[in-house]
Amino acid sequence: MESQKTAFQSELLRRVSVATEDFPTVRCWSSHKLRSLLGNLRSSLLEQRMVSSSFHRTEALLAWLIDAGLAHPLPVEPGPTAKAEDIFYLVEVGSSPQSAVSPFELLQAFQPQGIVSFFSALSFHSLTTQTPPFHHSVALTPRPPALPRERTNSETETGSTHPAGATRRESLGSHAFTHDGIRYFSTKRFRNLVPGVQTQILDPRIHLRVTDIEQTLLDTLMHPAASGGQSVIFEAWEQGFGRARSERLAGYVQNIALPVLTRRLGALLNLTGAVAPAPLRSVLDQARHRLAVDSAPQVSLFRGQPGDRLDPEWNVVTPT
Repeated sequence: MESQKTAFQSELLRRVSVATEDFPTVRCWSSHKLRSLLGNLRSSLLEQRMVSSSFHRTEALLAWLIDAGLAHPLPVEPGPTAKAEDIFYLVEVGSSPQSAVSPFELLQAFQPQGIVSFFSALSFHSLTTQTPPFHHSVALTPRPPALPRERTNSETETGSTHPAGATRRESLGSHAFTHDGIRYFSTKRFRNLVPGVQTQILDPRIHLRVTDIEQTLLDTLMHPAASGGQSVIFEAWEQGFGRARSERLAGYVQNIALPVLTRRLGALLNLTGAVAPAPLRSVLDQARHRLAVDSAPQVSLFRGQPGDRLDPEWNVVTPT
């Protein structure tokens, strides 16, 4: 049995040594994914006759790894939408209750194909000095063919998928779990509204899918509550606008093609006195020429947050 354990441990450590497309983090695992890995690995070694049919099955393997210090459970409080597998493990030699795991890694383990977004992305890109009180993982879905790409109703479809008749109140999504007192949420968004996704390699074992700076900034105007609210958003644009690539920002605005986003962006730049570089200025000029201000519905700069000053150029109400 010891030789079989050695063979299993050797193959396991090989498989969790480098991140893959399917598993961007191979250091932190959800219970469901880890159990699947252990079961598949056992089956593979069984076919190669490196272990026998009497060798430990999944639950016994997991218990053995914990006893051997190769896996350590992470304390998580399930949220109201949690499933049984919403428990996490750190797979690492010598892992312990004191072993550090970042919120971003936990998000990626929670949804391996998910995207770190909103307040979490602001924090990752150092666009805010505030500690996020919650974190978000976003799953991208195709836009249904029945939904047009352009919308005349400015408040319709600002980025997330919601059931028909759902309230317009900004929602943080589904509360999946709480870790170290911080809530973790998941939500869905249409893929073509999130063109700016990048993979950051933090470590050979930890790759992170996260919205890039340009997408993260635009997301503050589409999802202000999930991005931390007014003070966080102003700080983010102050910190990030100079770092953002103007041509990329302009391209995203064109590809997303939501008039309300363009209007809010124009109003935000007017309010802050920021000067749009040529590529972005051209996109805003084109949108301004197409906009019939008198017929466009008046909106607030941050959805769900009132203002007291009207920007007549974009018919957007902004804070003073």
